[in-house]
Amino acid sequence: MDQSVCSEIVAKHGKESYSFFNEPVPVSEEGYKNLMEDLIREAKRLAGLLSVYMDEIIFGRSISQIKFIVVYDAETCDEHNQKFDQVLRTIGTRNIVDDNFLSVDRKLLENFPKFDCLLNPQWVMGQKLNIHESSQNEIRFSNISVVLDLLCSGFLRDFFLWEVDRRVNTREALWKLKRLRRLVTLAKSILKTDKPRWNKYMDTVHIMCEKWFDMGIERYRMLMWTVREGMCILFDIISDMKEYFERARVVNLRLDPNIAQKHALVVTDKVATYFIDDWKVEEAFEKMIWCREKLGQFITVLPASFSLQLHEYTKGHNAFSRYVKSCFAIEGMTGNMERSYISLERSKILNHYLNFKIKLGLSLDDDTIFHCNLRDGSTLAKAANMMNVQKNKVRLKRVQRILRGEEEPTIELDEEG
Repeated sequence: MDQSVCSEIVAKHGKESYSFFNEPVPVSEEGYKNLMEDLIREAKRLAGLLSVYMDEIIFGRSISQIKFIVVYDAETCDEHNQKFDQVLRTIGTRNIVDDNFLSVDRKLLENFPKFDCLLNPQWVMGQKLNIHESSQNEIRFSNISVVLDLLCSGFLRDFFLWEVDRRVNTREALWKLKRLRRLVTLAKSILKTDKPRWNKYMDTVHIMCEKWFDMGIERYRMLMWTVREGMCILFDIISDMKEYFERARVVNLRLDPNIAQKHALVVTDKVATYFIDDWKVEEAFEKMIWCREKLGQFITVLPASFSLQLHEYTKGHNAFSRYVKSCFAIEGMTGNMERSYISLERSKILNHYLNFKIKLGLSLDDDTIFHCNLRDGSTLAKAANMMNVQKNKVRLKRVQRILRGEEEPTIELDEEG
């Protein structure tokens, strides 16, 4: 999508000027060294912790944000152990640590490219674990599987809100731009194509981050451009992947000619994604703005073919698959993904992550597992599951009726938009 088209659409709905908050803070080498020494000292005291990795973001040769990846021993850790958040409470975030750290076990870290291919774990302390790569003939399909989940679980949301609302969380935007650069590289490897516009964009983001603290007011003009261009490029990625799916038959999508409007819909506590036949960039963007204005909810609008991975998930028998099934409806469409066993494998990885978080007593409010609210175990947990399934189905049907125009949009599904 061209920026001029984007600006023309936003001008009819959005605000004129941007505002920025939560500025990144430069950190000296000594300050970074002291942080890591304190972290290692405190982390060594945690029972069941195997190692700590990090993915850092650097501005102007200064580490300005760190996301930690904490690896636990699945055999010895449980919900009664102290967690890594106790370390952060002790040492403080020092304005550079993302307190939304990622907790995994050895199995998840070893399969990290299949779990989150946009994070780049770098060893800090503890046991140094090997990370397995997919075989060459499966890498593309494994990457497709992860990218589809990223898009279906709201990766576009922040870029959309920053552009439409014009209120930008600066530090979070810079972090998300780094992840977008990695997603662009991934998309190029999937599509096996070179995109001069995408290359220019990645170079611009890199230069902006490198010179951030030296650019003065110009950095905000650059950030406005990169946020808007980032959203446009995300739409381009979706469009190009849609065409690639059709051309290379990555998905085998079949449409029922007897149903006028073919669609699929997934609605969870925090994520809503609408999949439509005959998807077009500008119409999808307009539809997302309409949903935001009428429902008080951001809803990603994606091509119908992108829904088939969720359809594969519903064929499984684990808790994660049952959860997706309770949140997912499909009308007038059938089909499957090529190499559907890769989707099944990812479903098992996400179910393992779900069970691991339950074992540690961690929040399930997580895009990666679509804010899953199912728990295995006791009779009480099973009863709660039945209630959650019913809530999911009611929420799903109501959004479906609203999108069809059968009910007035008077609900708010997500307080954050």
